[in-house]
Amino acid sequence: MAARIWLAAAAALMLTGCLLSPGKFTADMTVMRSGGFTFAYQGEIHLMGLAQLVAMGAAMDSKGTDFIPNPCYGDPAQIDGAVLKTAYLQDEEAWTEEAIERECTAAEIERQKSEWEDQRAAKKAEDARMIDMFKELMGGIDPGSPDAIDEFIVRIKKQKGWRDIVHKGDGLFVVDYAASGRIDQDYVFPVIEKTRGLPPFIIAAARANGAVRIDAPGFSGSGDGGFLGGGMSGLIPMLQAIGSMENKEEAKLFAGLPKADGTFTIRTDGEILTNNTDDGPVASGAMKTLQWSINTRTKKAPEALIMLDPA
Repeated sequence: MAARIWLAAAAALMLTGCLLSPGKFTADMTVMRSGGFTFAYQGEIHLMGLAQLVAMGAAMDSKGTDFIPNPCYGDPAQIDGAVLKTAYLQDEEAWTEEAIERECTAAEIERQKSEWEDQRAAKKAEDARMIDMFKELMGGIDPGSPDAIDEFIVRIKKQKGWRDIVHKGDGLFVVDYAASGRIDQDYVFPVIEKTRGLPPFIIAAARANGAVRIDAPGFSGSGDGGFLGGGMSGLIPMLQAIGSMENKEEAKLFAGLPKADGTFTIRTDGEILTNNTDDGPVASGAMKTLQWSINTRTKKAPEALIMLDPA
């Protein structure tokens, strides 16, 4: 039951777009007092499409492919007042002596089968609705199509900055990205054309007084940015925890979800006003360096406020 609830939560997160998460990576950003900046990301990015969420649901429902009646309990002579409980409640101390397992009547089996069929039909309709919504958010890419990955790669390679992208299977991409420009306007990574609602790995917000605030909500192993703000980072630990608690087939799917493992480094000759690194800035000549190690134990998403020369 817990896994089904969290799967529904994952599907809800899909409504904001696809689920993106860093795997093993190095990310570097240099921000100069004059306003110039560079950003580079090398390593893994995991795209978890809705098709994979549906696959998780299928794994959790695999035991329910064929209808199997639940046990019935109580006095068979008093069908209307019989205690109908599922097997996992059988050890409750509150059970009475009359609450014993018995053979279900034809009417009870028919009622259970009708409810089972209704649940399966509702799930099938919900899966179809979510797939259609995902296709719309991905700009027409059908997550169930065998050409979906190729279409996604072609789209990304058209954009400036994506120097290389290779699909390793199961939605795992190894990328080489680099961009440069001026920080007098906001900068967000990643941005993929036609795709809406991507959770950002980093956000650089230019302020009117000449400062720039850099946040990296995608680089938080425990989803510090909140369930939605942290994107996949906030969801993955919960799913993995569920998978480890339940000795079921879906645990294999949860255990295989990506884990952030890398470093994020900021270099600047500006004045560092605030930051949340463990050790603070390290000076090297005119430049100062901030560095965060990102893993599943990272509680706080990287953030820094840097004063540049006012425009």
